[in-house]
Amino acid sequence: MNATSDPVTWGGFAATCGDLAKRMQQRFESHLHAVMATLRADGSPRMSGMEAPIRDGHLWLGMGRNSTKAADLRRDPRFGLHSAPESGELQSGDARIEGEVAPADASELETFLRGHHHEIDDATPMALFTARIARAVLVRVEGHHLVVETWTPAGGLVERRVA
Repeated sequence: MNATSDPVTWGGFAATCGDLAKRMQQRFESHLHAVMATLRADGSPRMSGMEAPIRDGHLWLGMGRNSTKAADLRRDPRFGLHSAPESGELQSGDARIEGEVAPADASELETFLRGHHHEIDDATPMALFTARIARAVLVRVEGHHLVVETWTPAGGLVERRVA
């Protein structure tokens, strides 16, 4: 368990809670798109579909440089990310990440481009951020129980079972 309450990269999360990180990554990678929540200038939420690849120790959030979600994140770096549910039974879980973003630097941009699933010839129109995770939640159904696994940097992993 990490004793700090500061958000961590995906690599930091995986290093302290590897099994949960692995299962959450599987949920996010089971569909091409996830749903991201940002905050508009007036404080109301904005929901946007997007790809959110996890690799090289980062949860990557790439989008158009002039997109409204990029403007939201530049103004207020807080975000939420939700996996697409696979079915109503939620046996593999429903994954959520809360945290804040940091703009990717030049070396991170190179890493992202090198491993991306399709070639990007010109990254100029792109805004790229890396996630700093403050909370990770996986909710799944197990028998007659709803199992809620919540991880934070300060509190570590807590599991609740709801009948």
